[in-house]
Amino acid sequence: MKETAPSFTAYRITARDIVLTALLVVGAAIVAFVPPFFPFAHASVYPPAVRVLLMLVFGVAGLYCARCCGLEIMPHGLRHPMWVSLIVGVLVAAYLLLLDAVFRAQLTGNAAESLPGIPLWVRLIYYVLRSVNEGIVYQLFFGSVFVFLIGHVWRHDGAIAPGAYWLGLILAHALNLASNVPFHASTFIYDTLRFFAPGILWVYLYRRYGLSVAVAAHAATHIFFQPFIVLTST
Repeated sequence: MKETAPSFTAYRITARDIVLTALLVVGAAIVAFVPPFFPFAHASVYPPAVRVLLMLVFGVAGLYCARCCGLEIMPHGLRHPMWVSLIVGVLVAAYLLLLDAVFRAQLTGNAAESLPGIPLWVRLIYYVLRSVNEGIVYQLFFGSVFVFLIGHVWRHDGAIAPGAYWLGLILAHALNLASNVPFHASTFIYDTLRFFAPGILWVYLYRRYGLSVAVAAHAATHIFFQPFIVLTST
């Protein structure tokens, strides 16, 4: 009697698999070598192995919660997502430059005042790579987890209520600012417009078009903003 070979379905590696793997590997590699790229205060107190492990745990847990909530990582709903991220980056950079020019008098003694004294290439590497890791920790992990948890309580017609998505993602952004931005009463309006407002845009991009579009737009903002920051410091 002729034996039949066991059947199996070959797994095909997709672009999504490559992007997700690259995102986690790059995020972990960044924090392994440069503590400040770990988007928490006093990051240098964590040993490299702990930082890497935390980033991988954040990433995997965030991917799981995002999948459960229907939050997309890959671009969707756009014909040219990269162009959209670049255009958003240019517009947000212009907004930040205008904002710094308007509030220049309030920035005396602010940490932003010393940025032009740091070489451009250093600033670009720092902020672009940090934007990637902030996307992993605060948008992918905390944002997706908050939506996952809130969505178990706030339901509409048997599904996660639309408001639960916005609440969870905005809470994650607020946590990012509370952990990393020293707000002061004297500069509250500036700090809100400078740090909170752009984050709401990243939240919208993640919810509407995918995390990768939001992270790319955030990184693009620094690419277009940092070279011209000297204009608002003189």
